[in-house]
Parts: sequence; C-alpha cells; structure tokens
Amino acid sequence: MKTLSATLSRRASLRVATLLAALFSFGCASVEGVFEPSCIAYAGDRIEFRNDRFEWSRFTDVRNIDRDGNEIDAFPDYPKAGTYKIDSATIEFVTDDGSALDDHFLLERNGDLYLLTREQHDAVTAGESMPDCALRRGE
Repeated sequence: MKTLSATLSRRASLRVATLLAALFSFGCASVEGVFEPSCIAYAGDRIEFRNDRFEWSRFTDVRNIDRDGNEIDAFPDYPKAGTYKIDSATIEFVTDDGSALDDHFLLERNGDLYLLTREQHDAVTAGESMPDCALRRGE
C-alpha cells in the first residue's frame, strides 16, 4: 500500500515534469509565420518571422497629406528588420543596425499562438482577459 507522502510526491513530480515539458516545447516551438491583429483593425502591427529573421511593419488607414499634396509616411521608422531569439516564451528582437527592441511574449490560448507586449502579458498573467486585437499567428 502506498503512503500518502509517496502519492503526493509522485503527483508533485508529474506536475513539475509537465511544467518543464511545456517550457521546453515553447523554447523549441517554431514561431515562423505572420502575427497580425486578431480582429478587424484599421491600424496596428504586423510581425513576420521567417528563417530566424523578423520584419515588423505598421499599418493604418489614415492618410495625412502635406501642403504640397504629398502623402506623409505615418510610420517613417518602419518597417524594422533583424534577428530574434526565443528564450522560453520571450522573444528578443535585435534590428539589423544592432538596436534592441522591446521584448514580446508568446502565449498559447485555445490552439492559437499570440504575441503580446510586456504590458499585455503582465495583465493576462495577472488574471485579466486577453487584450482586444492581440497579435495572433495566422494560418
């Protein structure tokens, strides 16, 4: 007959093994693909991951025109491109000119993979609901 402590110890070991497997699988998971807003959006970010590189662009349906009738670029610093590194569920971006961008965080929900900002990630892990229009990997 098993003792109570042996049963509890086995359950704790299974939980730890499950947690480690989940963390390991995120570290090895491919994020290749395109992350775009998970809703109909008129402005936002689009991040594509391909061949260990990223391209981050921004979009909007707003058009501003200067006095001469020329369109003004809404996002003159974009697109940004470079390499990325996955550390557990954190994605670290480094642009081609060597600049580090804000980290983002992977989160899987209902079979979908999301890419969250630090603020979004902190809110969700604190128990808040998923943010509206969070970046989700397309099919």
